[in-house]
Order: sequence, then C-alpha cells, then structure tokens
Amino acid sequence: MDRNAPTRSSRTRQQTARILGWAGVLPFAAWTLVAWTGAPDWLEELLTGYGILILAFMGGTLWSASLDRPDESEAPLVASIILVLAALPATLLPTVSAALLLAVLFALHWTAEYLWVRGSQPGWYRRMRLGITSAVVTLLVLNTLIRLGGG
Repeated sequence: MDRNAPTRSSRTRQQTARILGWAGVLPFAAWTLVAWTGAPDWLEELLTGYGILILAFMGGTLWSASLDRPDESEAPLVASIILVLAALPATLLPTVSAALLLAVLFALHWTAEYLWVRGSQPGWYRRMRLGITSAVVTLLVLNTLIRLGGG
C-alpha cells in the first residue's frame, strides 16, 4: 500500500455531516406529505419512531460536549435523557399529538445545545444545526396544522 495515497475520500467530514444531516430531514418532509395525502397507520407509526430515534441520536451532542468539559454542569447529560423519555409517549399518541410533541422536544434540544454546548461546537455545525432544527420543527408543526385542518 502506497503511504502517499489518499486514505479517505476527497469529501470532508464537514461535507459528509451536512449531507447526512440534511438527508435526515427528508423523512420529516415525507411525514408532512403523508399528513396531507393520507397514509396507512403503520407508515405514520414508523415515521413517529424515526422522530424519536433522531431525537435520541441528537442527545449524543449534549453528551459529547459535556464529557469534554468535566468541570462544568452535568445538566446537558440529564437534559438529553429527559428529552428522550419525554418523547416516548409519542409512540402511543395520535399522530397529530406525536408530531407536536416532537416539534417541542426538538426545539428544546436545540435550546439545550445553545445554552450549554455551543462553545464547543464549530460555527459551521451550529449554523447547520439551527437550519436543520428549524426545518424539522417547521415540518412537524405543519404536519400538525394539516391534520388539525382536516387536510
């Protein structure tokens, strides 16, 4: 193996994170489309589960930043667990309520990141997270409004 050969693709981690982050918004867009067009219950349940999984995954941002700063508050660690536990009832709620609950929890997660860990995150990541969270919350609220309007 040639030591001078590139060991990874020309795509940077930043580019990969952006692609994966924004691709993760697509199921939320699909969920909103489903609210408008109608879909089988199993698909709505699957999309609710996806929302909960993503919220749990995002809890890792609070953990990693908190663990890198051992002299600071443990609040981000606790908040990440509380947010995920608060999302669990979404599995039992009607879709309209589940979407609204998840919208609130994603907004709270972003707020927790902003309050406690933004200093340890690079600027491009903070901007990306704001954009992605704004898109997800908007889509979930739109989903709720479509359902409440009988759409």
